[in-house]
Amino acid sequence: MTTSEDKFESVLSTRYCKNSPLVSILSETNKATLWRQLWIWLAEAEKELGLKQVTQEAIDQMKTEINHFDWPFIRSEERKLKHDVMAHNHAFGKICPLAAGIIHLGATSCFVQDNADLIAFRDSIDHILKRFATVIDRLATFSLTNKEVVTVGRTHYQTASLVTVGKRGVLWAQELLMAFQSLAQFRDQMRFRGIKGATGTQDSFLTLFGGDESKVEALDELVTKKADFKHRFLITGQTYSRQQDAQLVFTLSLLGAAAKKVCTDIRVLQAFGELLEPFEKDQIGSSAMPYKKNPMKSERCCSLARKLINAPQEALTILADQGLERTLDDSAGRRMLIPDVLLTAEALLTTLQNIFEGLTVQTENVKKIVDDEIAFLGLEKAMMMLTEEGVDRQQAHAVIRKTALEAKQLQATQKVDIRQTMADPFFDSVRDRVVGLVSNPINFTGRCVSQTVNFIDNELKPTIAKYLDQSAGNVQLDV
Repeated sequence: MTTSEDKFESVLSTRYCKNSPLVSILSETNKATLWRQLWIWLAEAEKELGLKQVTQEAIDQMKTEINHFDWPFIRSEERKLKHDVMAHNHAFGKICPLAAGIIHLGATSCFVQDNADLIAFRDSIDHILKRFATVIDRLATFSLTNKEVVTVGRTHYQTASLVTVGKRGVLWAQELLMAFQSLAQFRDQMRFRGIKGATGTQDSFLTLFGGDESKVEALDELVTKKADFKHRFLITGQTYSRQQDAQLVFTLSLLGAAAKKVCTDIRVLQAFGELLEPFEKDQIGSSAMPYKKNPMKSERCCSLARKLINAPQEALTILADQGLERTLDDSAGRRMLIPDVLLTAEALLTTLQNIFEGLTVQTENVKKIVDDEIAFLGLEKAMMMLTEEGVDRQQAHAVIRKTALEAKQLQATQKVDIRQTMADPFFDSVRDRVVGLVSNPINFTGRCVSQTVNFIDNELKPTIAKYLDQSAGNVQLDV
């Protein structure tokens, strides 16, 4: 007996996304069902606009049999005809004899192929936007929870002015939110191919309607409306412009880049001992080193993100190679690329959600790092205070630079105290004020707390509100 483990299957559908609705939305059965639905919508619209050869009985029979598939016959026909649409046409006509003569009337293959793809892409995006909103919401919760937890800022991966964990969290959230907005905007502006005929001229439909262009235009509008699209391409070749596909892939590559930035930061901070991604009860970090807690979920996100980041190049070449009114060298690539990109985005978001729902701050270690660096960070406050008293800023900078570098050398062998660092009489007028501030590190974080709250309340929450499922529970990863 052959099992699924005996043959290669996509790791996206069997490992990372096996419980995702996208697996069904992008399936062969759903695609074939959408083809049939498009034939029904076309027939309905043609009848509504006066084509006598399209009967209600034919439409009713297609509706009754829409989910009746004879897959062995379909596969046999496709092997013989080398044409998937005609194989499905024959199969549907076989089980709908009353409709056999009007199925696909006036249409070309891309009427069902392109339009069904667009419906499936739209439905996939709708799911991804909901998942994406949940991910951003979870990161917002983490950021608010830790809005006053002081941590060392890092520029060039080196110690910099203090920030809060929450402020760093909303920096991550902003990157994800910008990608989210790009995807939401793409969704709102998606265009349907509609009914355009073999080379985009609509000549076959013009013939059916006796040269009445208004009827052809109405048919295009009516089918677009039945498919629930707000926008349609006014002109196409045989296919809709593959630039729209490239735009979709690019918006998802922005998610990849943003997620890779976030998860790389988490990996670095876990190495510093400041953050810890969720590590489950029975999880094993290493087969050789049982004590390890590797950031495997963040690493997985970076790996998935790399696929998204690199995907636009293929989408752009598909667009560039679409010759004249159409060539077929887009077909195989699109069948693989776009479903893989959508599923990769789903896998990435699912893993990100799991990370944000269990991401913890190693507070004791964070405090120790802050305590180790506060003596140096106090010197930045000293420079501002000295300038308030009339000291030349460049002179203060030079003295503080010399003082800090000397203290850094001492730090390798001993703990450095702020009074010790500011022992030079140059600091006499500001020393006590700086020491007082150092006792409470939140004094060195500027507007971190208010910035965090302001961003979440006034930008993040309003942007994701209509997409957010408040009842969504925490996600569990299968692997």
